[in-house]
Amino acid sequence: MSRPFCWAAVALIGLITTAVTHAATTNAVIPYKAMDDLWQIASSADQSKLMVRVFVASTNKTVRPADIVLTIQSASAGKIPVQLSTNGQIIDFPHRTELVRENPSIVANQPRGTLNLFIGYKIPVEGLSFPYSRLGHAAAEANKMIKSQAGMTAMLAAKAQGVVFVFPRKSSEPAKVTILAVAGRREFIADKDGRVKLKLEESLLSENPEVQLSEKPDVVLPDMD
Repeated sequence: MSRPFCWAAVALIGLITTAVTHAATTNAVIPYKAMDDLWQIASSADQSKLMVRVFVASTNKTVRPADIVLTIQSASAGKIPVQLSTNGQIIDFPHRTELVRENPSIVANQPRGTLNLFIGYKIPVEGLSFPYSRLGHAAAEANKMIKSQAGMTAMLAAKAQGVVFVFPRKSSEPAKVTILAVAGRREFIADKDGRVKLKLEESLLSENPEVQLSEKPDVVLPDMD
């Protein structure tokens, strides 16, 4: 899969992929309900705790997300364009009861079998210090979203039990995450890939100490490992 956005690599970001069906056409076709289900999951998230977005991307690395055009082909409402940002994020999707009942095809201008539709999420972190509880709230929101998508298989789905800070790679001093706990400072140094993985601890969630970053991370993510 191509990397249409700067949130994180696929190995780190939570992705919930849905099938893109193939109709009797040379173009990729997505059922309206498949995209609407993801849109409703993303819209239900508390964006102050966890930023959740729906993306579409091509498996063809030469195709930019900005090149993708999606159009709802409704028998009752006609052709309805689906608005995408330049990174493939769906920024406006018409959730309508009549369209849910009809479940029309969403036809792409790309060949069938070349599109992926998925949810991406990251933790909103501004500044270089924040309370530890912010990480706990984000993990809880991620687990709520996974449960709503997994349905009956939620018990088998991955769960966020920690977070990953992804800092810019550089050859100088590595980035550092410091937790100012009552029992003493805890320091975590980024690895060679610029990552710091923290497993959330119940004692720290209750204490809610300050978390300090030595520099701005590229992204902070719930850890699904």
